[in-house]
Amino acid sequence: MKPKLLFISPSSPFPPRDGKRQRTLALLNAALIAYEVDFLILGASRQEISRLNENELKPNLHFFYLPTSKESRLEKIIGLSLLPSKSNRKLFKDFLKSKSYDKIFCRYASSARDLPSNCNFYLDVDDDYYEFMKTKISSQTSFWKKIRYGQIFILNRFFYKRILLKSKQLIWVKNQNRRGHVLPNLPFQILISGFQELPPPRSRNLLFVGKLSYEPNARGIQWFLEKVWPILKEEIPNIKLTIISSVKPKSELKLLFDESTDVKLEINVPNIHSIYKNHAICIVPIFSGGGSNVKLAEALIMGRKVISTNFGARGFENWISSGEIKLANNPKEWLTKISELINEPWDEASWEKIRSQFSLKDWDQQFLNILNES
Repeated sequence: MKPKLLFISPSSPFPPRDGKRQRTLALLNAALIAYEVDFLILGASRQEISRLNENELKPNLHFFYLPTSKESRLEKIIGLSLLPSKSNRKLFKDFLKSKSYDKIFCRYASSARDLPSNCNFYLDVDDDYYEFMKTKISSQTSFWKKIRYGQIFILNRFFYKRILLKSKQLIWVKNQNRRGHVLPNLPFQILISGFQELPPPRSRNLLFVGKLSYEPNARGIQWFLEKVWPILKEEIPNIKLTIISSVKPKSELKLLFDESTDVKLEINVPNIHSIYKNHAICIVPIFSGGGSNVKLAEALIMGRKVISTNFGARGFENWISSGEIKLANNPKEWLTKISELINEPWDEASWEKIRSQFSLKDWDQQFLNILNES
């Protein structure tokens, strides 16, 4: 009989339309190789859990919900998102009393926030709170917003640090020079669904893929459209840009898309392979956030040229040094890199080399090895 693992997450891995859910699904699939898994979704409804269990996805997988409460109105105003909740902690204690687990695994620090103090757990950090908040503060143009986010950061960092210290093992998506292991993001959607033969691109157009409800994605593509796109259209009049997101953007950003020449927005694309076939260059104009960009890995494995910022490409240093990822941090550099890459021929040999370096099987085993550490 397989050992039992409790997998705690703030959301379901389904549907895996964005990088966060895709990583969650990949971690779950890896865990199911060696464990009986109870997947606990915080704040989920009874109906959602019933639907998931009715699907009977795997015989050794069962979904549960915990009706945890969100922060109080006062805590929300102050910004105390990582302050432990007594009522939620009691829910966890009652839940764990009725179950017996060999391992507890948490997706994100927020999932471990309300665990009883005597719990040993493994933590997939993903978005590092320090990195996320520091870049968020530095990217603000308003002095008062800098002060506000600085206050939130100061209030929460003690609780965040305490969660990290309590964890039995920490998992990071890129090298942080801190305690723990690195389990990088892969192009999970492509690897799980299986490779398809990818011909050379049918056009010289640009592609941006990213969930537009995630602020770093929204701010990044807004910056590109305001600072780079108008000049690029003057230099290369026939170039086009497609933006792919799993959710609709805010009205202000949607208006910018509508007003920008030859920019097309598509939501919840059923077949991402067909999208890549019609584009030559993937752009990742990200200047803030935490974790690493799954879509950047996806673009690499789909054989498309990639341009990103120094920040957006963090965690992909090997691909930068090999020249597969080009860096651009200001409008002039973006214009130069796009102009250079758009005329480069498609290199099938280079693509095959990249494909060979992404192994989901090795990644699964690396995750299981971490869970097996005492």
